[in-house]
Amino acid sequence: MYDQLIKKIKTIHSFTDEEIDFFISKLKERFIPKGEHFLMEGQVSRHLGFIVSGIGMHYRNYEGVEIPTDFTVENEWLGYLNSFTNKTVSDMNIKVLEDTQLLLLSAEDFETVYMFQPKFMILKDYYTELSFISNTRHTADLAMLDAKQRYYKFMKDKADLANRVPQYYIAAYLGIKPQSLSRIRK
Repeated sequence: MYDQLIKKIKTIHSFTDEEIDFFISKLKERFIPKGEHFLMEGQVSRHLGFIVSGIGMHYRNYEGVEIPTDFTVENEWLGYLNSFTNKTVSDMNIKVLEDTQLLLLSAEDFETVYMFQPKFMILKDYYTELSFISNTRHTADLAMLDAKQRYYKFMKDKADLANRVPQYYIAAYLGIKPQSLSRIRK
């Protein structure tokens, strides 16, 4: 279960086996059934989760409609850093779209890891940067590309999600009406 995470960590920086063992010792396994929440608006995020299997969706509620802002898949970290880092109430929801197996890191253990192994800040910086770049690109795509271009880019960049995420979520993520997405797909 830890193999993919260890492999990923080693591609980001050269950590010793002892450092990796220390980090891994802080993780807990958690299963979340399809449709359940990892984080709900109004809660303080107290965990980050590395997805072993499954898919998570960050979303906001707008007039009773779930509007996805991001999808997280295997071998990626799931969480909402704004709430997690600042210990503030979340304005974001995260639910899983498939049965999802996670390796959880609590906020307390997160701080312990950085206190005893400061070079693990490299991981935080790496993943924060990736998240920032992804969010910036998605925002730019919504502003500059037409619906057809956004869908084609989505299929190029995230084709694996097309069969795993309901079409109405993909449409909302792309800022397209579901009917328009159906036309574009034809």
